[in-house]
Formats: sequence, structure tokens, C-alpha cells
Amino acid sequence: MREPNGYVFDLAEDMVNQIEQEYGPEALGKEMAKSFDSEPDAKAAESFFEDFGRRWMERSIELGEQNQDRTYQVLKETAKEVPELQFPFISQRYIEIAYLSTQPIYTVPIVENGTPGLVFKMVFCDYFKTIQDAQGEDFANQLHCKSTCLAACDKAFEHFGHDVKIGMDTNMTDDGVCQFNIRRA
Repeated sequence: MREPNGYVFDLAEDMVNQIEQEYGPEALGKEMAKSFDSEPDAKAAESFFEDFGRRWMERSIELGEQNQDRTYQVLKETAKEVPELQFPFISQRYIEIAYLSTQPIYTVPIVENGTPGLVFKMVFCDYFKTIQDAQGEDFANQLHCKSTCLAACDKAFEHFGHDVKIGMDTNMTDDGVCQFNIRRA
């Protein structure tokens, strides 16, 4: 929505729809159907989900740069003046774009956000549900899908020159929520 001053503060709807179409749960399901004839071994599953996550974030960054909202423009201007603000805030924008475009959420639940690092939760995950439906609960509970999120987060920070350590504090199988912890390496 364009504000009276001409600025746009919301994510571009076309961008969100395009990411959803290319990398949403339905797209994941189709890619899994093409890639997995039966239940893949752990290494093949990890490789598949890691590749999907990196491509998902690359596309989110590409489209996000093409569709800059005013909030991001101000963040970039501020980060030029105070370079310490680049981490984790610039990369966080793309994590939010990726998840808001593909998951049934209105905000990304942020637990910690500051120069020490970024911690966020994913309470509702349609990727996990898609994997359960396509490959069964046992396969989904092995959490091969975590490679998607870990690779996407890594790509979001790598793209902007940040070397990070990414961990998973909680997961859907054990805790009903995935929580990711990103720190400088």
C-alpha cells in the first residue's frame, strides 16, 4: 500500500505471490515427487532440502532487491552510516520475505534481534506438513527438512558477507516449533 507521502512500507504482493508459486509448499511437494521415487536415504534427502533452501533464499534476495520497500531503504541508508547495523538486520529482511511468502504466518516470531545475533521461531510450517503428506510422518520426523531452513539462513547471511554459525534450538518433532539461532562465526 502506498502511503500519502508516496512511500511503500508493505512487501510487494506480486513478489510474495511469485515466491509462493516458485518455492511454496506446493512447489516443494512437486519437486519432491520428481526427485524421490521412494524414501530417499538421509544423504540424498539432506542434499535435496539444502539445495531447495539455497535456491529459495537466492530467489527471495533477487526479488527483494527488485521490490524494495521504504523500511528496507531506510535500513540500508542507516547501515551505510553505521556498518555495525548490517548484521543481522539486512539478512533478516530476506529471511522474513522468504518465510512470509511461503508459510501461513503474518510475522516471523523474533526471539532475539541485535548485534549478538538473530533468533527466530517457526511455529506453523507448511513445508513440514507437505513432507508428512508426501513421505509420511516417520520421514518428516527425521527432520531432513531442517536443511532447507539452515541453508536458506546461511545464504541470507553469506550473500551480505557475514560468516555465521547457525543452530537449531528446538524442532517440530520434539517441541512443536523450530527455533533457529544465528551468530557471527
